[in-house]
Amino acid sequence: MNKVGYSPSSHERKRRVVGRPTSVYNKNEGPYNSFVEASFIPEHRALEDEDYLPPPLTISLGSGFSSDGRSVYDDAPSHLDLRSRRLPRVVDDYEVCPNVLGAGAYGEVRECIHRDTRRAYACKSMDKSRMKNTSDFRRELDLLHEMDHPNIIRMVGCYENDERVHIVTERYTGGELFERIVENTTDDGCIDERRASRIIKSLLLAVEYLHENDIVHRDIKPENILFESNRVDSDIRLIDFGLSRRHRRGEPPMSRPVGTGYYMSPELLKGKYDRSTDIWSIGIVTYILLCGYPPFRGDNDEEVVELIRRGQLQFPIRAWSNKSDEAMDFIKCLLRRDPRKRFTAGEALAHPWVAKSGKR
Repeated sequence: MNKVGYSPSSHERKRRVVGRPTSVYNKNEGPYNSFVEASFIPEHRALEDEDYLPPPLTISLGSGFSSDGRSVYDDAPSHLDLRSRRLPRVVDDYEVCPNVLGAGAYGEVRECIHRDTRRAYACKSMDKSRMKNTSDFRRELDLLHEMDHPNIIRMVGCYENDERVHIVTERYTGGELFERIVENTTDDGCIDERRASRIIKSLLLAVEYLHENDIVHRDIKPENILFESNRVDSDIRLIDFGLSRRHRRGEPPMSRPVGTGYYMSPELLKGKYDRSTDIWSIGIVTYILLCGYPPFRGDNDEEVVELIRRGQLQFPIRAWSNKSDEAMDFIKCLLRRDPRKRFTAGEALAHPWVAKSGKR
């Protein structure tokens, strides 16, 4: 079973570095007429509850954002039937290019050009009939609509018709962090510490913003980190909020086991965790950035899970003899098994290994 949007065939060649463990998501849910209304109409945004399934609305055709970012439904009562009104279509505002930039379980990503500004964006078009987990998708729309941070993907529009949902976002051309790891991994290590610390600093800034707004990502990994451009000093963007959710301090721990095997924290595997699970994932990403492979690796998901549970963190001499003590101390602080003793995003940003990397 693979996570929403992951195509095994297109990534199989990457297994030689960090592998591709199975991701977990909820059981199948029934169809729902309209996703966008469920995400943006206040009466139907009880999305903190992971098992919540909003009731169907009378609105079922078309949806989009205006140029000021407001939804066409912002002022519409939930009982209003707008089917007689012509609502914006993605092709009204954008020229959608035929070439596919990427494909997933539910659809494709294409470049699109805004008709007025001529700026290039990315259009993710998803087939509603193929969606099995609709609550995650509605929650993702809700979160993307509200987030605004220079290291997080930015949604600029959303459109819906009977067959598809189209999410328009900024386009980032630098590729995945995963690809950089594949390209740079040798027997002696991977990305140099100075560059790695800057990447991790940007990632921590993004996660600090999320946690300050009571959002937990739950699937931080190199595949979900994009470079804005192909420049060597390009900044990064955190993407894919399909497994993210709101979780406030003081609330009962989360229990749903979601994520990707190598990056799951011990407490998540036990089914009792909070936002600190994201920090564990960043610790794993940091480890991989510096040596090219994860600290807990096995031939299958079961072996990986068992190694994470035992928590025997090691730094093999071959790849780590040329790494600084500060780098290894930083990783240890993020991979503390007790989440109460694990660094927060703010504490991690203050660690010398990250702090001395300077401004981006």
